[in-house]
Amino acid sequence: MFRHLQQRAADARHYHLDDTSHRILDQAPIQKKKRNSQREQLRTGVYSSGLIAELVSGETIILFQTNIRHAGEFIDEILQQRTPGLPPPLIMSDALPHNKPTVRSCIQALCNAHGRRQYVDVHDHFTDKVEWVLERYGQIWRFDRESQEQHHTPSERLAWHRQHSLPVMEAIRQWGAAQLAGGEDSPVEANSGLGKAIAYFDKHFDGLTRFCTQEGARIDNNIMERHLKLIVRNRKNANFYKTATGAAIGDVLTSIIATAAQAQINLFEYLNAVQRHRARVAGDPAKWLPWNYAIPLQEQKSEG
Repeated sequence: MFRHLQQRAADARHYHLDDTSHRILDQAPIQKKKRNSQREQLRTGVYSSGLIAELVSGETIILFQTNIRHAGEFIDEILQQRTPGLPPPLIMSDALPHNKPTVRSCIQALCNAHGRRQYVDVHDHFTDKVEWVLERYGQIWRFDRESQEQHHTPSERLAWHRQHSLPVMEAIRQWGAAQLAGGEDSPVEANSGLGKAIAYFDKHFDGLTRFCTQEGARIDNNIMERHLKLIVRNRKNANFYKTATGAAIGDVLTSIIATAAQAQINLFEYLNAVQRHRARVAGDPAKWLPWNYAIPLQEQKSEG
């Protein structure tokens, strides 16, 4: 079932991607090739990567993987199974290079919650200036809520943000350039905390404004961070995995449970049905996906 979910996720139209650190007690350092390079390096960091794949048909698949990998390597593994000829997917993540795919072209959208956080982190040292930015950032999320309340179609939402949100984002960028240029009474040093926040916003402006230029793009990656709390809670309660095999089994169970919960079905009944009919599940896993499994059960009852 997990492998079939991975295959289905490969053809998704939109991905959310992130990771968090974890621990596997028996995991020794390994030699791995650098991404896009033949050179090897010793890797030790264990991460749990999370991926949300939104399918063209409307269903959502949630997958997790825990090993010596970052989220970008996880999405690379998924995209290698992608059907040739499909349009580039839209991927939402933060701006860290190790979270970006390398095996397929994609449309990259960046998380504005991370962009906003750059300013929040220096609020105490540049209170008045940061407040100006946060007020305008607040307008962005308000415009998005208004779009939801008005039940906009994806194209209407894009036009709405292009009209209302893009000018606000451009104003923040222009304000930042003026601060670094030495305008006003107290210019901002480029190597200060605020200077670095301004530079981050300017460098990643295209990705941060993708929701204003690409239909279906989100403002932030908060949905992925909420789902990663499943991993964080388990890490807090259990502290670690003993072996890589145990971590892999945990990822399978967590992925299937999270995907089934997203489909809003009865988890207890679903997991029991999959175990009772495991031979049929192995023979045709597509029929036993969370949003399909009731169909073969009904067929079986009618045959009975």
